[in-house]
Amino acid sequence: MGSRCLIADAEPLVRATLRRWLEAHGWEILEARNTQEVHESLRRAPLEVVLLDDRLPGLSVHKLLPELREMSPLTSLIVLAENAAIDRAVQLVKLGAEQFLPKPVEWSVLSRAMECVHEARRTRNPPEDLDPFLGTSPLIRRLEATAQRVRDSDRSILIQGETGTGKGVLASWLHRHGPRAHEPLIQLNCAGLSPQFLETELFGHERGAFTSAVSSKQGLLERAHRGSVFLDEVGDMDPLVQPKLLKVLEERRFRRLGEVEERSVDIRLIAATHQDLVERVRARQFRSDLYFRISILPLHIPALRERPEDIPPLAHASLAQLSRELGRPGLKLAPQAEAALRAYPWPGNLRELRNVLERSVLLSSRSTLRVEDLQFNGSAIARMLNELPEETTSAPELHLTLREVERRHITRVLEAEGGHVGRAAQRLGIPRSSLYQRLKSLGLSSKVWNPDSKV
Repeated sequence: MGSRCLIADAEPLVRATLRRWLEAHGWEILEARNTQEVHESLRRAPLEVVLLDDRLPGLSVHKLLPELREMSPLTSLIVLAENAAIDRAVQLVKLGAEQFLPKPVEWSVLSRAMECVHEARRTRNPPEDLDPFLGTSPLIRRLEATAQRVRDSDRSILIQGETGTGKGVLASWLHRHGPRAHEPLIQLNCAGLSPQFLETELFGHERGAFTSAVSSKQGLLERAHRGSVFLDEVGDMDPLVQPKLLKVLEERRFRRLGEVEERSVDIRLIAATHQDLVERVRARQFRSDLYFRISILPLHIPALRERPEDIPPLAHASLAQLSRELGRPGLKLAPQAEAALRAYPWPGNLRELRNVLERSVLLSSRSTLRVEDLQFNGSAIARMLNELPEETTSAPELHLTLREVERRHITRVLEAEGGHVGRAAQRLGIPRSSLYQRLKSLGLSSKVWNPDSKV
């Protein structure tokens, strides 16, 4: 019936009893013994429901519920409590719980509750974006901490990161959790737009301002009044439009094209770019005063290859979305497929990960994707992964952890290349520096391998 459920209870017997019943009804079960483990579980992968004991060690349930609701708005929170007083149930529901069940739980009551969760998720519109902080790496935790500090500020925010890292996803999160959350978020990609088109999109125009202006048009800035404006690829903004944007940020006033009087506007700017704006300033392609104005609060999204430990939870979250969108319930990854995803360098980052998984799901009839199902669009790494020795996917290795699978595969590649790190990195499709990092993290000393990268 369902998908992934977290049982959060300090009592092993309670967890075991609930696990047996839920697994028998089709739920995939995770367990947590305290509030810290609850937080960790939500960061690792999306959860459909959390069964939460109201006396779980750690934070009080009154503090924990609002935190969980903010971390994962679409997760159903069901509180299990021995004290079943009506006033207490009402209080917990106000704090974010969807349901309140008395302990010991009756199976008929739990069944109805889980059916309600399932029905609500079936009729609810699926989220378009992943959690921008999904993962456990120090880099993503640092980004989350910084974003939490700046989200309530009304100052301009500049998001920088490579193409496909999720800059738009983070911008949406900042707006939803910021002081203007109940006002509009207006988005515009500045890349490739002519000066006139960009100007009329931002500021609007009056009738007759130019040949094709047969009527007045409201610009995006006016539509975003009291809300937020997200300018993606702001580094590509034409130099002729940059001083006009600067005026809006400094004076909160602007003119429509063809208009004499100025208009007032109150916006919060969130800008993003994959380019090095400092270099563009030096090349006189971007105004320094505008750069200093929009980069008051900078955020940097790390590339996916810099945080390989985050790839499995991101892949599982993407598969959960694809399950809903394509009507393919229960999509999963085999352990060797997870290791293959971790080994790939992901030049297109999250966008490429989603693309690869979607293509793989569409071209495979299996619910559990294997290495041979992954469609890396004909790259060298794809060919290498699809030619893994048969023993890599054989039954005796199914007990191995992802770390050990990756360790064995990298060792095989190095041995096949005579110990040449450079050739092994080329075959794996990753930079030599990345392979050195993987060797270190996996406990494979690079001293035993020939560092000569000549091929």
